[in-house]
Parts: sequence; structure tokens; C-alpha cells
Amino acid sequence: MKKSLNIFVVAAALMVAQACGKSEKNKEENASTETAVTAVAVTVPTLAEKRAKIEKARAEREEARKMALEERWKTTPTYTDEEGMIVYYKAEVSPSFVGGDAAMSKYLNDNIKYPEAAKAQEAEGTVFVDFIVATDGSVRNVVATDAAGEDVDQTLRDEAIRVVSSMPKWTPGRQHGKPVHVSYSLPITFQIN
Repeated sequence: MKKSLNIFVVAAALMVAQACGKSEKNKEENASTETAVTAVAVTVPTLAEKRAKIEKARAEREEARKMALEERWKTTPTYTDEEGMIVYYKAEVSPSFVGGDAAMSKYLNDNIKYPEAAKAQEAEGTVFVDFIVATDGSVRNVVATDAAGEDVDQTLRDEAIRVVSSMPKWTPGRQHGKPVHVSYSLPITFQIN
């Protein structure tokens, strides 16, 4: 009996020692987990940092699009649209918004209405609006596209299309002194203020 009691006491002591060892190990694991959680909490970017990152990415995408379009212009300067019109990717004289870039920025700021659904979801992003400036200066064939790797909210695309489609007439592009149809790409950035 005494022998079985000694075995029982030794077994109990081993279990207690093993449990204490696990407890110490768990404390170490919890401490390292808490450190990791603290590190993650510290690295959460501010709104200004997020917007700076978005702006940098937008500028890079815009530059990449511009370079791709220039490469296309070199190989094929024109194309025929679905209406059978010859459209230049780039003309000798590019089309321009009447009043210049400042007037176009003012037009966009005055006419863009941030969609409520996008506001509720805090959706932001850049929509690239591709369109044709016709020989009479009107805007036609308006299409919104996203940059590669970016998925912009559909309500933002729809608003960009609405605003660009309702633009006043531009000064048309010219090739050899004559007005021509010219494709144009306009980035519109949506940011919640």
C-alpha cells in the first residue's frame, strides 16, 4: 500500500510539474502574442497616410497608362470607331477644355455629386474616363475604366460617366490644320472630405 501511495504521489508531482511548465510556456506565448498585437496596432496608417499612398498609386497608374497610350500611338496613330469615324489617339494639337485645366477642374468640382452609397461604404478611388472629343468639340463614347489592380465602386464610375457626358463643348483637336476626332483619357479621383 505504501509503495502504491508513493507511486501515486510521484505521479501527482510529475503532473503538477508538467502543468507548471505548460503554464510558463503559455505565459511566454501570450507575452509574444501581446507584443505582436501591440506592434500591429502601432502600424495602422492614419487617414493622411492612406490618402498619400492612394495618391502615389494613382499617379503611378496614370503614368503607366500614359506610357501605354504613347506606345500605342507610335504603332497605330488612328483607329476607326463603331460609327465609322477615324479617331486619332494623339493629334498635332490636342483637344482642350474651354478655359483650360483650371476651368475643367472647376467644372468637375461643381458638378460631381459624391454618390451616397459610396459615401456610406467610404469608397474612394480613381476612375479613368476614356472618351472621344469630336470635330465639333462634343464629348461622345464615354467609358469608365479602372486601373489595373484597382476595383473602383460602380457608383463612382457611373457618376464619372454622367459628369463627363454632360461636359460643355471642348476645343477640338487638330491634325494638318483640320479638326479631327481625338480620344482622351481623364482621371477623376473621388475622395471623401
